[in-house]
Amino acid sequence: LREEHFAPPTLAMLSILSQSVALNAPLRPTPVQRAVSPQMADITAFGGIWGIEAKEAIFNAWDPEKPRDYSNFNPFERNLDGAMSDMNGCFPGESRGYKPPNRPDASWAIMQEEAKKMEEIKKDPKYGLSGKPGCYSLKWQENLGAPP
Repeated sequence: LREEHFAPPTLAMLSILSQSVALNAPLRPTPVQRAVSPQMADITAFGGIWGIEAKEAIFNAWDPEKPRDYSNFNPFERNLDGAMSDMNGCFPGESRGYKPPNRPDASWAIMQEEAKKMEEIKKDPKYGLSGKPGCYSLKWQENLGAPP
């Protein structure tokens, strides 16, 4: 067909129809960027046992200048009740997500060896720090997601 066979009102109708079809076309959803899941401290090298060796490794990796999170914390730090944290840095009865850790065997001889190791750890300048972003406070989980 040639253009002269279409009357101007027909062209106008076709134009309106094509615009309305485009407006009613399904919209593609916009991609959503998912938040990165929080990571907990990795203690698999220690058989998943939350013992002095695992705590010492986490302590050595701890950066007190970075905000405290589930993998950046001082495992020797205690909360206001005197409790020690689990392998996420969470405290029993206080923090969301506390998980009772797999504890190592204990004996008088093992405890004496650990006491010697603790004396060496306590010599590290960052052992007794407080008031830094990576240190314990009641609000340390405020901006974190759920524990892993």
